[in-house]
Amino acid sequence: MKPERVHLLIGLVWLLLGMLLGEHMGRTGDHGQMPTHAHMMLAAGVLPILWALIYRLFSIPQKLLAWVQTGLQHVGALIMVAGLFLLYGGRGDEAVLGPVLGISGLMLIVSVLLMLWQAFRAKG
Repeated sequence: MKPERVHLLIGLVWLLLGMLLGEHMGRTGDHGQMPTHAHMMLAAGVLPILWALIYRLFSIPQKLLAWVQTGLQHVGALIMVAGLFLLYGGRGDEAVLGPVLGISGLMLIVSVLLMLWQAFRAKG
């Protein structure tokens, strides 16, 4: 399986999970997880689908650098969504989760930088 397919499949799963969380918030009237929902939809769902399209449209080689970018994207998103879920669900201490969320944010930033580098170097 190529990184573009991993991005597409995992992104679609996150979109589904984000929609289910949004539906739950709407049904219960409890919108306390809105930041988690937003990050699920955008950082974990839409962004990887965009990466899949960029890999395909620009014919970016899907070698080691692509796998590093893919790993950083999905591990960072998972940590971020889990941390936000705990934080906004009142199940975690902000003093502990804050640095974890910061690290996950840095992972996503590096993922974007790696994609930028690959897109810049792409021949397509």
